[in-house]
Amino acid sequence: MHKPLICAALCLAFAASAAAEDAAAELEMFSSPDVETQAAAAPGQAEEKKTLGFSGEIISVVEDIAYSTASANSLNSYLVGNFMLDARLKNGIKAFANMETSYQSATRETSSVLREAFLDFNLNRRVYFRTGKQVLQWGRCYLWNPVDLVNVEKKPFVRKIGYRDGAYGMKFHVPFGTDYNIYGFLDTGGAAEDRDLGGALKFELLAGRTEMAFSGWAKRDRSPVFGYDISSRLGGVDVAGEVSVSGRDNSRFIRNSGGVLETYRKKEEWVTKAAVNFSEGFRLGNFNDRLTLTAEFFYNQTGYTRSPFRDRAVYGFSGPLALLLPAGSKTEFLLGNGLYEPNYLARYYGAVFASVSRFIITDMTLNMNYIRNLNDDSGVLSAGVTCKNISDFSAGLLVTSFLGPARGEYTVSGARLGAQLTFGVSF
Repeated sequence: MHKPLICAALCLAFAASAAAEDAAAELEMFSSPDVETQAAAAPGQAEEKKTLGFSGEIISVVEDIAYSTASANSLNSYLVGNFMLDARLKNGIKAFANMETSYQSATRETSSVLREAFLDFNLNRRVYFRTGKQVLQWGRCYLWNPVDLVNVEKKPFVRKIGYRDGAYGMKFHVPFGTDYNIYGFLDTGGAAEDRDLGGALKFELLAGRTEMAFSGWAKRDRSPVFGYDISSRLGGVDVAGEVSVSGRDNSRFIRNSGGVLETYRKKEEWVTKAAVNFSEGFRLGNFNDRLTLTAEFFYNQTGYTRSPFRDRAVYGFSGPLALLLPAGSKTEFLLGNGLYEPNYLARYYGAVFASVSRFIITDMTLNMNYIRNLNDDSGVLSAGVTCKNISDFSAGLLVTSFLGPARGEYTVSGARLGAQLTFGVSF
């Protein structure tokens, strides 16, 4: 059904190579600060050399639920290591891989996963391609990105130990000077046949100090999603926003049908999701932007206005889950079917992020963040310090408090106070 969109994307990439001028080597794609531009080739450029780089980091973590209303306190300790290989060849050809390994001390189990592995190449430095497993920069807001339908793992509120998992496919980037860019992604992950492919396109333009982009996403058996995102500066405040609309919501929800819970997709037309972000840096002492404040709000039109976690009634279950668990609560049905996505359950959310660099000592940073589900009034407050010295040794302490009434989105587990201690080294 969506083959024409995918074919058009690839044809557009190859056609643009004939019209575009020479471009500088690509640093990052998909709305990163280092956007590829087209510039005249500099005379006497140094000869490209083949290089092979190895880097990584190892982090030791100890976590404890210091206070919980549901169960006994739980202690968890583990080790996460990321090992990265970066090969750079001639003519802008690159290869990169990030292997993540974790060890759980409680079970003495070791697991490994390939977070990213991709190859970069280009057509005469006019059209740039990246094929393989990759995390894409798609969307402008800090936490919520309603225009991002390509990444397989959303951004977490509490920093993840390790790296996000990449999506598998091929992306392309066609720059037209500094003012226009065309991006595309052909999603081949999980596709058993060609009709299961997904695709996304984005046209980005620069107007003065304002960047904006129009995007679209399509996949078989899914309603196409159209997006618009913008970033600019008003006075001393950085402003970013993004909005997506679709003919119907592609997410599944739960409902009670005669005492039996079932999943369904809502039939509401032109479903809207939107996020807006405001950020400003302030001077403290002799340093600019030492204090950074960010506020972000998210509107999710089809989100729950009443938390399903608060319904303690027992219902019959339908679908494959009923074979394992014939009856239970809405919480069990929601989690058992994998339908809960943190920070996307309700209709309204808000979050505030504060950061102070050079806190007490030069290498220390203080972070204080708060997120709130504005429908059920539950939230998470986190405060922590991190320190990283010139020897690439790091240490951090994070304290997290789960606030609000019981059985809200952030209090359903019963945990009320948690602490995390980390030690790491980069190489």
